[in-house]
Amino acid sequence: MSVLSAELVGESLVQWHSCMISGDLQSAKELKSDVEALVKQMEPDDKMLAYYQLIDFRFQLLRNKHEQGASVDEDSLYDVCVEIDDYLRFMYYYVSGQAEFMHGRYKSAIRTYKIAERLIEKVNDSAEKAEFYQKLGISYYRIDQYTFAFSYMEQALEFFEKHDTYRLNEITCKQVLAAINTELRRYDEAERLYDEILKASVPFPYTYALNLYNMGANRIMLTRFDEAIRYFKEALTYEAFVTSPLALKAEYHLTHLYMRTGQYKGGLEELEAKAKQYQSEEIVAKCFICRGLYLTDDILLIQQGLRKLESEENYFDCQELGEEIANHFKQQNKFETALLFSEYALEMSRKRIILGVDQT
Repeated sequence: MSVLSAELVGESLVQWHSCMISGDLQSAKELKSDVEALVKQMEPDDKMLAYYQLIDFRFQLLRNKHEQGASVDEDSLYDVCVEIDDYLRFMYYYVSGQAEFMHGRYKSAIRTYKIAERLIEKVNDSAEKAEFYQKLGISYYRIDQYTFAFSYMEQALEFFEKHDTYRLNEITCKQVLAAINTELRRYDEAERLYDEILKASVPFPYTYALNLYNMGANRIMLTRFDEAIRYFKEALTYEAFVTSPLALKAEYHLTHLYMRTGQYKGGLEELEAKAKQYQSEEIVAKCFICRGLYLTDDILLIQQGLRKLESEENYFDCQELGEEIANHFKQQNKFETALLFSEYALEMSRKRIILGVDQT
């Protein structure tokens, strides 16, 4: 039996919970057995299991009320439910935000998390609050809103750093802070954080490999490409990392770097096939750009890839690639084309600071 991620199961729990919120008992009954089966396949996750148990309790109350009709004491039912309903409302938006994040809809995730944040006082567990701030901070990081991301990460770290039990959470927060510092060109502070968390993550193979991946990304920003290649290759030696979605990005970075450094000996077709297999529109788009820029000298293919990235609001990558493309053509003395992509990169840098673009 395959193990399902808590986020995937959570998406179904939200759907089940929505039926109860709307009073649709028939749909809730139909979904109950499906949800139970998914929960049995779910990876260990105490928070999601507690959410399931609370929804199941509400389902039983709703069913009893429907079956017993007027014999149900509404005042007693309210007294029983009021406390768990406050927490359930928080969990509904929290888990909904997780589902949006899982699908890459980061701005939608933030909008949903912000509703949950209004209910945060209903959460009595400090660790749970810290984890919520961590997830909200990561979501802001994904849309390049570094001030907000930094603030929420620091709120989370205020708790995690005081408790050894949450060492992995602490490392995750510092990974994001290191990445933010890298993208803000604060390389010395990023390097200090990477050194710290690389040592701390040795007991955790996936986290250690993830740090190697992040350090590879850091070296790309520093144009130290040989070091970046070494970090990505080392990350891909860890089984826990190879089976993660980031492995495909690491393979893309290697292919891309081999092209940029004149070491490419093939592999783009295999990468494109794998990207399509895993339905990674981002990697498919970047493969278009790599092919058009380094193999076929096809500006239309480059533009097609950039448009695909824009459609996903991936403005940071659009800016970075725009600058790379501009430099490539500048080196070939194609100054008009270089200027075109320099202006494009500038346009993308402006779009990165816009929070209000709808993402559904």
